[in-house]
Amino acid sequence: MQRKPLRYFVMGCLLLFFVVGISSTAVAQRLQPGERMAQIQGLKIEFINRYLKLTQADSGFWRVYYPYVAEIKRAKLNNTDDVIEAEEKILAIRKKYQPEFRRILGSEERAQKVYTIDREFAKLVREEMQKRAGRRLQQE
Repeated sequence: MQRKPLRYFVMGCLLLFFVVGISSTAVAQRLQPGERMAQIQGLKIEFINRYLKLTQADSGFWRVYYPYVAEIKRAKLNNTDDVIEAEEKILAIRKKYQPEFRRILGSEERAQKVYTIDREFAKLVREEMQKRAGRRLQQE
């Protein structure tokens, strides 16, 4: 039953992402890679705020989230050869941060959504990049 609201939310975010992407296509072509990443990061922050419905009471979320993301990135970069070891380290990091997310967000359900959000946003970005690459190939 919770799948439908999530689906509508994801579709709404996709639409927002698509509209922002289309409206800024001319500008994005002139952006440097670092600027493009900053733009994506801004969209991710907005996506997380909407999905978790963050309030002033949840203000400590970002102080925990950014170190969590940095540790995940380090684990992925440091263990490129051994996939199982990398996955174990990522799982250990998630378990380490779970109590903090639960404390800040006030419930186990909202804390679990943090992990869902990362996957959903990465999926949206990947799909949008594939669409844009396909359009570029068609134009050439």
